[in-house]
Amino acid sequence: MAMRWLNRVLRPMREFGSVLLNESLTPGRAAAAVFVGIFIAHVPIYGFQAAAAIGLAVLFGLNKPLTLGATFINNPLFQPLLIALSVQLGQFILTGKWRHFAWPDMSPAGLKAGFKFFLVGTVPLGVILGAVGAIVTYFILQRRNHDSKRRGRIGSVNRMFAKCSWADRGFVRWKLRLDRIFDILLAEDLGFGTAVDLGCGHGIALALVASENRGRRLAGCDLNPNRIAAGRIAFAGAHCELRVEDVRSFELPRADLILILDVLQYLRSDEQRALLVRCCSALEPNGKFIFRVHDRSRGILSTLSLAFDRVIFAFGRAGVRPLMLSAVEYRSALEDAGMQIEERRFRNRLPLAHIVFIATKPPFDVKP
Repeated sequence: MAMRWLNRVLRPMREFGSVLLNESLTPGRAAAAVFVGIFIAHVPIYGFQAAAAIGLAVLFGLNKPLTLGATFINNPLFQPLLIALSVQLGQFILTGKWRHFAWPDMSPAGLKAGFKFFLVGTVPLGVILGAVGAIVTYFILQRRNHDSKRRGRIGSVNRMFAKCSWADRGFVRWKLRLDRIFDILLAEDLGFGTAVDLGCGHGIALALVASENRGRRLAGCDLNPNRIAAGRIAFAGAHCELRVEDVRSFELPRADLILILDVLQYLRSDEQRALLVRCCSALEPNGKFIFRVHDRSRGILSTLSLAFDRVIFAFGRAGVRPLMLSAVEYRSALEDAGMQIEERRFRNRLPLAHIVFIATKPPFDVKP
């Protein structure tokens, strides 16, 4: 009974505290709060700094606890150093010379000169330290927001496969952890129209696309019926069509996004080029074609990547040897199709070297 009464009393306080702590915590406004707090901490209005910081936070709509907290940079531990830096900066501003580090002149004239240097230097030092604090805060929150968004979308993909078998769930979970291609996809603008994944496997990349837009039309194909079956369970109720079909015969719809992540090495060189051209033709204007191949120019990493593929081909009884064209050949095929091309070389969490080609179809020329 007493605990219920206590919870009833404390709940509004907790809710108020949560709102107060999280108000205006976008990277830009949080950086502004830190700048204001550090700057006010250096303005020589001792006894009124906290009130001034809160007043400015209210005036500009900044996070009040963060603004107030930033003023505590001027604490007994740091204050001697901050005073010394203010005197140094003030003397440089007034005389053009840095002050020599020595025991301060305690005579009336020396104290008067030192106080003058302190008054002149304290405000610009506040601006400098405030700017440094604001920049650090901005990038920390940007990274935190990015990581939070990534965790949310990865979590959404794992939840989509929650009704699949434990083996399929485990494969999806570890694939998301180990393969950096998903970080690249998360950082890209993947559009809003139809998305196609050729050689989709379980459909993990399509699930990542769907995590941002559940109503998007999705399509994919793969030769492994077990993975397609798992994907159909994961996409139950979504606007998604997964088929057991060869990428060479799959009828491509008009699409805003086409993905080929680990398929091209199964095809002959002429089949690879033909598939690239077909994908480029199926794209809508401004659509993206993203595919991954092994990087053949990375020495031992390239050798390990090829050896890894050979093992996968052997266990999968592919009946062919993996074949990769050079980056120049892939680039040439895309250029011939009129695509705008970006290449990103990266090393996976496994010791594998890859190139991701991000090809964008230019918009149609509009003539007056």
